[in-house]
Amino acid sequence: MQAEKARIPYAHIGLVKLPDEVSDDQAILILDIFPTGWFGADIADIEEGHTVAVFGCGPVGQFAIASALLMGARVIAVDSKEDRLAIARRQGAEVINFEKEDPVEIIVQLTGGIGVDRAIDAVGVDAEHPHGGPAADPQKAEKFEAQAEKIAPDGPDEPPLKPGDGPSQSLNWAVEALAKAGTLSIIGVYPPTVETFPIGQAMNKNLTIKMGNCNHRKYIPHLIDLVRAGVIDPVGLLTQVNELTDAVDAYKTFDQRELGWLKVELEPAQ
Repeated sequence: MQAEKARIPYAHIGLVKLPDEVSDDQAILILDIFPTGWFGADIADIEEGHTVAVFGCGPVGQFAIASALLMGARVIAVDSKEDRLAIARRQGAEVINFEKEDPVEIIVQLTGGIGVDRAIDAVGVDAEHPHGGPAADPQKAEKFEAQAEKIAPDGPDEPPLKPGDGPSQSLNWAVEALAKAGTLSIIGVYPPTVETFPIGQAMNKNLTIKMGNCNHRKYIPHLIDLVRAGVIDPVGLLTQVNELTDAVDAYKTFDQRELGWLKVELEPAQ
């Protein structure tokens, strides 16, 4: 819940009291996005010294990167938006723009031909395929188009979920980039209509796959302690502040991944 006031049944169970040292802006990010990113790193069983590839540098991906770094990992971030890659780089990650380089090829090179210990899919069905560069593949693009049509076919009404033009791209890359006996963490959203996964390759690599929706209440107290202690300030990932009356336009702009739109705060008009 992100509101000034709300009626909460069973508040003694679900709510967490925020200390005065945690600002409202910090609290907004601790409520949802930060726990999801931490969850992605947690279920990946990251240990100090692991190499971790994070596919997707949106809000969740950025917090997955931050979480993996705090856990002592070397992080390689993959995306196509230069502004988001720049934020990942500032956090301490090595970055790959999949429109300019083949991410799997570069990851294998960076890991001495082995692959990463852990991979986090922080994109889900909204993934996009390369439109240029060495990773572009017209045949795969056709397959992705068929997947997108099956996931959300156009009907009389606009579908509630419109996937990206490469719905399974992040999953494919994650499995390919993982080392033998690695772990794949999936926190990107996939609807029940998605039925494509490289199970054969994953099985033959002895991969462990963990996924699901985040139990935010489990992680919030720990993340509050990290913010309170100054270990991390999540506000650095808040890139836009708009009035609440601009919510519809803000969502549309964010959905189009406009430059500089990573995480948006909506404030009630004074």
